[in-house]
Amino acid sequence: MFGSGRIAHRLVGPTLVAVVLSLALAACGSEGDGGSEAASGDGQGLARLTPSDRVYTVDDLTTAGLKTLHHYDIEELPDALDAWHLSYKPGGTYFEYEARFYASHGDAVEHGTSWAETATGADAIVVGPDVWLEEGSTHRRKCSRAAETPHSGCAYSARYGDFIILGNMILMCEGPDSKEALQACQPVFDNLQ
Repeated sequence: MFGSGRIAHRLVGPTLVAVVLSLALAACGSEGDGGSEAASGDGQGLARLTPSDRVYTVDDLTTAGLKTLHHYDIEELPDALDAWHLSYKPGGTYFEYEARFYASHGDAVEHGTSWAETATGADAIVVGPDVWLEEGSTHRRKCSRAAETPHSGCAYSARYGDFIILGNMILMCEGPDSKEALQACQPVFDNLQ
């Protein structure tokens, strides 16, 4: 969508997705899994949602071993309290992350899910006029091209293959697909527990 349609997309899209997701989460929460939803991908391992009353901050991530790279302006990110671009090297492999913080787990789910979904996975919007959040957009994409292709022939794809919501935090994790991104999320999740 372009022009005024982009504004409508920003207002209606996130709201509609949040309402639908809230209904789906309510249904999932009654299946005895403690309210957690298996992450997309192979459906095993790390849960996409981990409810918690704990209020995480970037200090929790740096204490867990992550390094801050950029602090983002959150003016255009509805209801967010803070957002950071970070890196981590668990087991010697370098990964990048984006963490967004909200007042509560409910706020993260309701106000942040659709925004994280548009920036992660195979269907992510990482370039062009339909990018929902310009701030930090260059960090959310990577160049994918054949070895012989010049830099000008770059095809951009999402850096973050998936995300988790832990308490009040949305953590987008680097990986070419959901499974590998969630594997990159796992050591961060473990260190925060």
